[in-house]
Amino acid sequence: MVYNHHEIRKFRHGQLDKYQYIIGRVAARDEGLTGHHAESALLACDEVSGVDDAVYSAGQGWMNRLLVIGNPNPCENFFKRGVKAGDLLADDGHYYRKVIRIRAEDSPNVALALEQIKRGETPTNEELIPGVLPYENGIKGYAYRRKHWDVVRQSVGLDGEFWEGAETLLYPCGWLNAAERRADALGDPRRPVGRVTMGVDAAEGGDSTVFLVADELGVLDMIALKTRDTSVVMGRTIALAQQWSVKPQDVYFDSGGGGKQHADYLRVKGWNVKTVAFGGAVTPPIKTARFNSLGQRVDQSEDRYVYKNRRAEMYGILRRRLDPGDRGDLAIPARYTELRRQLSLMPLRYDGEGRLYLPPKAKRNPQSTEQTLMDILGHSPDEADALVLAVFGQQQKSNRVQLVSA
Repeated sequence: MVYNHHEIRKFRHGQLDKYQYIIGRVAARDEGLTGHHAESALLACDEVSGVDDAVYSAGQGWMNRLLVIGNPNPCENFFKRGVKAGDLLADDGHYYRKVIRIRAEDSPNVALALEQIKRGETPTNEELIPGVLPYENGIKGYAYRRKHWDVVRQSVGLDGEFWEGAETLLYPCGWLNAAERRADALGDPRRPVGRVTMGVDAAEGGDSTVFLVADELGVLDMIALKTRDTSVVMGRTIALAQQWSVKPQDVYFDSGGGGKQHADYLRVKGWNVKTVAFGGAVTPPIKTARFNSLGQRVDQSEDRYVYKNRRAEMYGILRRRLDPGDRGDLAIPARYTELRRQLSLMPLRYDGEGRLYLPPKAKRNPQSTEQTLMDILGHSPDEADALVLAVFGQQQKSNRVQLVSA
């Protein structure tokens, strides 16, 4: 026998058996999924909402059984089409396709608690089956998720249903309309209120360099320039920061696309600006001290659970600032039409662990069929990236620990 991290094979007549084996693949595409010739073959896919149609197509040539397991996260692949089509029954009574939907209420732990509540009793929170969704367990329990998760996450993570409403968009049209009405009510242009931050998304290739200034109420100014001569970025940054009284430490550059180099030049000039890596990890929680409340620690833990990476975190913060059911306090003037267009097309997606994520900005592999933000928008999300940088900068203020004397 041969055992390693991705396959189990038998030897037959001194050679590896070509027809009896188990192979594991971690891939969104069909690479390595062709050329199998066993008489009885099973293709099994996990986290299948993220599996490309090419994998299914490759398996069609050799599989006679298919098992797919996954959450109904937003996708448009064979998994969604099969689930939406439902069961497919053959004439002899067996199933060509059988869809098994498992809801949160199917957990014996949750079902027991709900039955106790129905009888007017206080849930005992017994774990009939350890490791299966409990009724009460902080942010990982059914009660918290049903109360606090948004309707999209509830549909996907609790009800086992694909969400088909307007909330399949990260920023629904109604939210953006409300942001424009807030800007109209405040007046445009207007004087800044409170702390002022600037997000700078530096040009890469034929993209634009975008400078966006925001205060605690919303967007104040935005300039998009084709900067083929990238040496002008430093001067424009300083000029705009001085115009709006933005402190150097409140200027945030995307570290990609030459942003780090621009930031380094500015630091040499005495401007201690900051850089943010969109592909980095989620902002680590503040180290808790004795004066931190339990509520603060739970909130910090939940933030790390919600977002897949830094890009998702930043766009998630903007989502909270626009969501009428959350903070819903950000103003965006209607004159920034390209910014509005980009935000209106952003998809709302969650991975298999229920974490918010965004499609990659560009293809990692030229042969990849994975949908990217550039596919969706038609070009790089320069204006949107500059906005989330500025809003992320505003968020850093609220994350500072305040010492409270006893």
